[in-house]
Amino acid sequence: MDWEPVVAVSQIATGLATLIVAVFLAGQFTLQRKTLNRAHEDADRDLSMSSVSLLQEYQLYRYTKEQTSKVWAKRDEGLDSFNESEYDTITTYLRIGYTQIITDRRLGRLLNSPIYYHWRFTALLDSLCGQELYTQQMRNILINNDPALGEIADKTYEELTGNPVLAL
Repeated sequence: MDWEPVVAVSQIATGLATLIVAVFLAGQFTLQRKTLNRAHEDADRDLSMSSVSLLQEYQLYRYTKEQTSKVWAKRDEGLDSFNESEYDTITTYLRIGYTQIITDRRLGRLLNSPIYYHWRFTALLDSLCGQELYTQQMRNILINNDPALGEIADKTYEELTGNPVLAL
């Protein structure tokens, strides 16, 4: 019996089986990539919704908590006008705002939207108290964490005060 035709047929069958497996795996990779993309989009939506929810809670806190509300009303008087408890309240409140901005940026939220960060910094720098805390403490932290974020904050500070930020 001549084995060459049998070997040739078996090699062709093996090649076809390998091709079928390769096509099947390529299809599986495509499905997996689509699933991962969908999961990434869902995670991005969840991150955005969580961030918005935290921002709303943060903003409402200054009106719903009596101590914070009283201190917030005096924010244009500057940090020196507060007693120790009030100072702790206002600086903690403002630092939480900065922490959320830094975290949003670190997580990649709205990286291509500097106007979002400008708006957030405007809310923190719209008072003498916020401006003093920024120049005394928060500017260094921002620049060390993300220089581009520091630039956005500096521009916002300069727009609101009309003065340049002093060099570090």
